[in-house]
Amino acid sequence: MELSPQLRQLRDFYYKTALKLPANQDFVHAKGLIDKPAFFSLEHLQAHLNNPLLLPTYFKMYWQGKEVDCKPAVGHKLIQTSEAPFLNKGILQEYLANGASLVLEGIDILDPQINAMCAAIDAANECVLSNSVVFFSQTGGGEAYRGHLDTADVLVVQLAGHKKWLVHQRQAPRWVDLNELDAAAMGPLQAELLMAPGDALYLKNYTPHQVQTADDYSLHMSFDICDRRINADTALHLLLEQYNRDAAPPYTPTPGIVDKLISHAASSQYQERLAQLGQAQLENYKRARAHLGANRVGALDALIATEAKRRK
Repeated sequence: MELSPQLRQLRDFYYKTALKLPANQDFVHAKGLIDKPAFFSLEHLQAHLNNPLLLPTYFKMYWQGKEVDCKPAVGHKLIQTSEAPFLNKGILQEYLANGASLVLEGIDILDPQINAMCAAIDAANECVLSNSVVFFSQTGGGEAYRGHLDTADVLVVQLAGHKKWLVHQRQAPRWVDLNELDAAAMGPLQAELLMAPGDALYLKNYTPHQVQTADDYSLHMSFDICDRRINADTALHLLLEQYNRDAAPPYTPTPGIVDKLISHAASSQYQERLAQLGQAQLENYKRARAHLGANRVGALDALIATEAKRRK
């Protein structure tokens, strides 16, 4: 699918500016990149929230700093012999009317144009399957997330309202203590940005930040650019599989066991298995992205076209 002109502008900002940031620059803010963004709006958000098939899998709602548990609002209707789950939208109505914030996940699954944008992001990287998320917040209800850092690079576009971003100095990679960061854990502040509709922002991974809604409400979309190459857990699991087939003998001192593991890690057999698994994983992600792009029903297109001609 061809990108709309506005999403092409966002893609070009990512390709030509974000991907070329020098090593010592943690972020870049593009003011007024898109004039009156329309590819996703409050109307789009409300349409998704009113979808009768919407379930809490796709969203999280926050009120006064706490996540609202929406699972008790899921009911079931008996249709023949099956129970069909549905969400009592009253819980969304009540909390949103009182200032709650909401995070809608999986926009690339719900919207073909956004999936095409994710595909463009993926294509610029070795092994990435990006996600798209929409954040809606209101003053008085609290933000969805407090101070935190992301393990992935993040591309943001402001869609409605204004939002203030406090961007701190980038930190060393880790997989723990990522959220609910206090002032000390956030580290030195390096920038305070006011995002207006049409602004874009790119943050490198592990750059702490927190946001504040600067209008009555704010709507922005975030693309999480997730590195999907073989991670440490998978590599270690594969290494232990190989070690279990050729282990150190009993009574081997611990340093000898470690040496045995290191010899396996350096072996051509292990390196070849890693490469094969990495290639298979890359192909799986490419198929997944293509599937999302084609995951639409077009069987009625001809009939719809015929009916349209008849109505004319």
